[in-house]
Amino acid sequence: MIGRLSLVALAVSVWLLGGCGRSNPVLGDWELDRSETPQGTVLVVQAAGLETLSFDRGGARSGDTEIPGDWVVEESQARLVRKDGRGEHVVEMLPDDRIRVELPVGVSAVYRRKP
Repeated sequence: MIGRLSLVALAVSVWLLGGCGRSNPVLGDWELDRSETPQGTVLVVQAAGLETLSFDRGGARSGDTEIPGDWVVEESQARLVRKDGRGEHVVEMLPDDRIRVELPVGVSAVYRRKP
């Protein structure tokens, strides 16, 4: 009996964890939206090599830079809580499949989903 309950509990846990990724609308590949980002910020983003971002269940990636973390999804934003203990990054969901990202270089930029 205990074995069967453990199996059911494990199945429910896996199902719930699997649902976390689907409920996070920022997962995927994004590119800088130059038309919605101030020109000075565009230059900072380019200098830092952050024109494209990829978000997955394990964190964020841009080029060779990876930031492992855990996602906390709220109503209009998702927060990536860094596993290295160096804070978090906020991603605000915007209309028209765009996001505003607080970048580690100290600026916020608007991105659109890559086609």
